[in-house]
Amino acid sequence: MRTLILFWFRRQAAKAAMHVLSPYFERSEIRDILRNYWQRYQVLKLEISQMPTMGGTIMIHLSAMSTAFYEELISRGKSKEVTTQLFYDIAWKIYKKMGRLCWRLAGWSSLNSHSKLLNATKLFRTFPFNSPSYLWSDVPANDNVVGFDCLKCPVAEYFKVRGLSDFCAKTWCDLDYPLANMWDAELKRTGSIAAGAKKCDFRWIVKKK
Repeated sequence: MRTLILFWFRRQAAKAAMHVLSPYFERSEIRDILRNYWQRYQVLKLEISQMPTMGGTIMIHLSAMSTAFYEELISRGKSKEVTTQLFYDIAWKIYKKMGRLCWRLAGWSSLNSHSKLLNATKLFRTFPFNSPSYLWSDVPANDNVVGFDCLKCPVAEYFKVRGLSDFCAKTWCDLDYPLANMWDAELKRTGSIAAGAKKCDFRWIVKKK
């Protein structure tokens, strides 16, 4: 199952990269980038330890794939800022598909916007961001708010070891904001673990109709 899921991500990343990278590279160069970053990932994955959950393990493998892609673009002379933005644009195309599926599933039994948002966030916290690989804590919130804190994030830990916390915060973490918008909500978060905070304080606020 893990192999199939990672294969899906690889195919989606290749498809998105062909579009996002086209203003910067020739088509043949993009193929080289996709081949070379995958070779870099094959080396990085040898260092990956098994996580307590399959979801957590998949997220670490995706972190290694992200790192390999980042290193490949940097090696081709792209700045950290440009590389980060290009990765963000590619990752959002994939994250958006995950979010849409989750949102559809969440709506099947939801009576209102708040319950649908609650279901959607629960689905993501069930897989792939599930405990004990991740550590979550629910917090009291108003009727139109879904609130919880992330106290442990293996992805943030992975990037920190490699000196890429800023890259993680500006890509993996920041993708939650357009996701919230797609889920008819506004995300308010004062900090993230990747950005140096002790926790990621998620407050998903239902948009007023």
